[in-house]
Amino acid sequence: MPKLLRWRSAWLTVLLLLGACGADSGSIQPGIGTPLPTVMLTGLTDPTPTSTEALHSTALVITFWATWCDPCRREMPSFERLSHRLAAHGVRVIGVAVDHDLNLAREFVRTHKLTFPIYVDGDRKALQSGLRVVALPETVLVSAEGRIVARILGERDWDGAEGARVLEHAFNLRLAPGR
Repeated sequence: MPKLLRWRSAWLTVLLLLGACGADSGSIQPGIGTPLPTVMLTGLTDPTPTSTEALHSTALVITFWATWCDPCRREMPSFERLSHRLAAHGVRVIGVAVDHDLNLAREFVRTHKLTFPIYVDGDRKALQSGLRVVALPETVLVSAEGRIVARILGERDWDGAEGARVLEHAFNLRLAPGR
């Protein structure tokens, strides 16, 4: 019996090592506590470039979205309301449009009367790549010190209790009910 256990243990070790050798460490997303990458972003409606470093000193809710992404489209109005709720707490909501056709993004912003800053990540998608955003929508919460405090994949109701809990925990604040 001990020989069988050693044999299984050896095979398990080999399989684990082979799996680790094939792992692509480049696909690992920057985790909690990691600094927000320093990249240049351009405003969707104002072409003035902004560095993510210039956004430090303010806690951020960054949403990556696109007009072709139905969950993103549904989520954006709640981000607009959230931007007003969080302003009193010193937290800014910003969007990063990843559309190829920026005219569609501009039209969406205009139609939905979005007033929070929307940026374009550029042709090289430096922020999207640096954060390894692979699916939309994704929301990244960043502390005023410029460090990632949470990552949320998928659509959320930012007016609801779940969204409030995430934000209260990440930014150590108390939010009034949304809407």
